Amino acid sequence: MGVRKTVFGSRMERGCFQKLNETWGKHYHIYHNLPFLNVFAARTDMVDDSEEYEQLKKTSIDFIVCDKKDTPLVCIEFDGLQNGFNVGSNYHLRNGSSGKKGRRAFIELKLRVAHGYNFPYLVLGSEEFRGLSDAVRLTIADGLIGEVMSLRATNKRIGEGFDPSQCGYSTEEFDALSEAERSDIISNWVTTIELESDYEHNPIVREISRLSNELHAHHDTMTFLNDGKRDREKWVWVEFEVRNHCDKATAKVYLPDFKTPYCHCTVHVAIEIAHLLALEQLRNK
Repeated sequence: MGVRKTVFGSRMERGCFQKLNETWGKHYHIYHNLPFLNVFAARTDMVDDSEEYEQLKKTSIDFIVCDKKDTPLVCIEFDGLQNGFNVGSNYHLRNGSSGKKGRRAFIELKLRVAHGYNFPYLVLGSEEFRGLSDAVRLTIADGLIGEVMSLRATNKRIGEGFDPSQCGYSTEEFDALSEAERSDIISNWVTTIELESDYEHNPIVREISRLSNELHAHHDTMTFLNDGKRDREKWVWVEFEVRNHCDKATAKVYLPDFKTPYCHCTVHVAIEIAHLLALEQLRNK
């Protein structure tokens, strides 16, 4: 017995926490190893028996991103030992094996409860916390969190309702338009909110914008591809090409299809990461 030298389970876990804090700590509170039931009040219909509830009482969550009022926004299960990932509420290993039955069932129990509340709970391995390149410290985890934060902000703004004055119309002017014209205006309003939320809340999108302007690279081509080695039910893949007036560069990205609340379509994250990596290659030419 005695006092441990660190509250982290490993050097890798500490490094991942520090990376999260570096990117997100200015605007959010990042917590480590909080009790699971500090975040989720598991309903009886979410657990199969009292034994599962006892398991949840004894477990914790590796990383929790909260707002400044300490409201939980994203939870991360850091799977440093197995380097696994989730697809929805299912847990998978990268080598395709099923892993230890008990561990898989336990992680899937936590996923089931979190996703039952429509809450983003991600299982990430060390792959998701590595810098995207030697020059880009941002990570896949940052892209996933950014996607969650952006969609949360988008939903909040849209939920506040449409006001014609936001688009330069009085209520009378807007009502006098045809149904098709009103529909187009509202559609453009939603698109603008999505773009603004992406830029404000996703550091990868901001870096894409910065590099695109720096390199004058505003022409791009995107392709969805499959090398035949990965299960399309578990993975998404993107090839992204960027061009400027004198050169071009291409990057390929494969990501687990996390299918997590507020990050339902991981392909968006794959597109952003491939775009950023292609820009970084273009800069280095």
